[in-house]
Amino acid sequence: MVQESLSPSNDSRERTTPKGAPVVLVDAVVLTMDDERRAYTNGFVWLEGGCIRGVGPANQLHTVPASVRRRSLPGHLVMPGLVNCHTHLGNGFLRGIYDEMPLEVWFAKGMWPVLGAMSGAAGEAGALLSGLELLLMGVTTTASGEICTPNRETLDGVATGVQRVGIRALVSRIVMDSADESSGAQYIPPEYRETPAQASDELRRLQRAYASDRLSIGPEALGVLRCTAETVQAMHALARDTDSLFTMHVASSQDERDESRRRFGHGSVAELERLGVLGPRTLLAHTIWLDDGEIESLAHRGTGISHNPVANAYYGAGTARLAELIERGVRVGLGVDGASTNNSQNVWETMKMAMLFQKQKLERASFGGAEIALELMTRGGAAAVHKEREIGSLEIGKRADVIAIDTRRLALAPSQTLISNLVYSYDPTAVQEVYVDGELLVSGGKHRTLMIEDVLEQGRRALGDVLKASGLDEYMATRSRWKWA
Repeated sequence: MVQESLSPSNDSRERTTPKGAPVVLVDAVVLTMDDERRAYTNGFVWLEGGCIRGVGPANQLHTVPASVRRRSLPGHLVMPGLVNCHTHLGNGFLRGIYDEMPLEVWFAKGMWPVLGAMSGAAGEAGALLSGLELLLMGVTTTASGEICTPNRETLDGVATGVQRVGIRALVSRIVMDSADESSGAQYIPPEYRETPAQASDELRRLQRAYASDRLSIGPEALGVLRCTAETVQAMHALARDTDSLFTMHVASSQDERDESRRRFGHGSVAELERLGVLGPRTLLAHTIWLDDGEIESLAHRGTGISHNPVANAYYGAGTARLAELIERGVRVGLGVDGASTNNSQNVWETMKMAMLFQKQKLERASFGGAEIALELMTRGGAAAVHKEREIGSLEIGKRADVIAIDTRRLALAPSQTLISNLVYSYDPTAVQEVYVDGELLVSGGKHRTLMIEDVLEQGRRALGDVLKASGLDEYMATRSRWKWA
């Protein structure tokens, strides 16, 4: 049956984006990801006015007016657009730079000098690379944190890149202000610090310049050790006042866990509970090192979590308690993280690793499965970013964020095990169509307006400039053991 209507959320900004012509996608397998997990071996999805107007089995297609254009997709699977809960779009051109980087190089050249070399052009180049990769993988919504000190125009570039890609984005402007020097790994140089008032003024400027019904810009206090308590609470209040998402990086390393216990007498999440910033507008990235009480707090407060398994493994930071977070009812989504901590924006790889790492951690091969992985990257991600009334499933009244996957691929065969194959043996080029707000952005596996050659050249130039300015060009030249000629 065609589903009953849901009232769309009233979270639009003054600027609206294209909504796409009415179309009904037919002759395809349809995964709704709704509360009842309905799936149709032969179904349809009707898109109109930027929303989903109808979804159901083929025998209900007569409910769609004959005047609506049919788009036949035999051999395809239609499902909700994927929701990536954590990345850093602006550093998309930095992939490969941080591989096995010694800590002394990371501090001397890899972190602060790189940020000092960023610019609006670099931010745009990174957002184009990462945003386009995500979109072509089937991601229609992404959350992204951006450090914009000392070069504040960096986020202007990121916002411009996001607009050009067309992806739905929840972009967080990262703030740091701690002067505590007791932990070298958490120390913030003075030129990268901001006061809450400075951060608030800049955020509001960016919102006036770029916010739309597809691009939201909110505040992020980077972490409990890199921000004062005053800044954490001020940024949370700013998110409330501007009706935006509040984000943080939390419990992401053993060093942070130990230092948090030394400073506060408890873990990072317990400190956020004390500060009163957990809740239904908060999204926390990583959350690897949690105790039972902190997991209970996250569940009780309705706080969103981005589990980033590949990035966590990249730095040997540990394996999060994903199984327990899910069992306790925490709002959990998945994230790829940025190019400095995960060279790939491949969300399908992230889904697979989320399952495999837990099997290894629990020593229980029966944990998880492809269906759970897909749910975490759709409805789970929507709940984690507190947008479950708008995205994450194919239901009437929700945003028309839809993808179509060509299932006639070697990696997705045989058809009897298609759902397992999507996660455990995925072909990253199989997404053929991507709609955001009903606007067709990807057709035939290619972006309809962006030229990949131009995006690649912008990324190449941006990396060259940053390597030279940071001194990493010399380090990169000596890193390989091979004899290049």
